[in-house]
Amino acid sequence: MMQRTVVILSSAFLFGFTSITTRQSADTAQNLSAELRQALPELILSGDYGTASRLYFDLATARSRNHESGTACAALSQSLDNYRKALANDAGVPFREVAADSRDDDEGMQDIRSRFGCTRAEFG
Repeated sequence: MMQRTVVILSSAFLFGFTSITTRQSADTAQNLSAELRQALPELILSGDYGTASRLYFDLATARSRNHESGTACAALSQSLDNYRKALANDAGVPFREVAADSRDDDEGMQDIRSRFGCTRAEFG
């Protein structure tokens, strides 16, 4: 329980840090990416999909700032996947029901993908 609390507090700090940081050097983005990648497995194992989704989004942002569009798109896709898992958990329904009702081709998803330089094929 204590380890989960530490991971959540660390994640909250990292999320806040990335939210207020408007400009990062390449080294800072790489360091942030490494820290985020370390926090994610514990969050997923603990079932904290909402925080995992936010951190994957932050990871996608850091990678995008570092001009790594392929890995940014992969992280963005993981963010969406964990967001859907969080929705399923909150609603108490199986994940496959939420995933089946989701649309990746709507205008909002197209806008998000374009901001990260993702093609539809990369995002799948």
